[in-house]
Amino acid sequence: MDEVRAFLEAVKAARMDPSPENILSIVEKLSPFSPPGLEWGIELFSLAGVTYMLEDGRLLMVRVSRDEFGPFMQTSVAEIPVGSLPQQAIQHLSDIDGFLGRIRRHLSSWLMRSPENHPKRAPVATLLKALEE
Repeated sequence: MDEVRAFLEAVKAARMDPSPENILSIVEKLSPFSPPGLEWGIELFSLAGVTYMLEDGRLLMVRVSRDEFGPFMQTSVAEIPVGSLPQQAIQHLSDIDGFLGRIRRHLSSWLMRSPENHPKRAPVATLLKALEE
């Protein structure tokens, strides 16, 4: 599968040189494997009420704030380009092996709970198998 190979090549490049460009390449190449739904999206980084996550092939910025008229929370979601990921997030992701461990655990958990006929099951299973090798 070409997408798995592209992701593994991005990981290899980032291990040799964890530059911002190589980290962003990992994020971009991981995007096709991200499950749908905010509850299953892959969280990349959180800072001050803003979470950056991959969800169903998109990079999202999810902002949660307290409503001005009471104890209610307000959530806004915006799709952003990969190049807009903040520097703090890129630095956080530069621990490649830690990031891959989180990805494996998250996608394994999603795979166990996802519907058997979901179109992302096969690509995710292939990616997880490749990450084990």
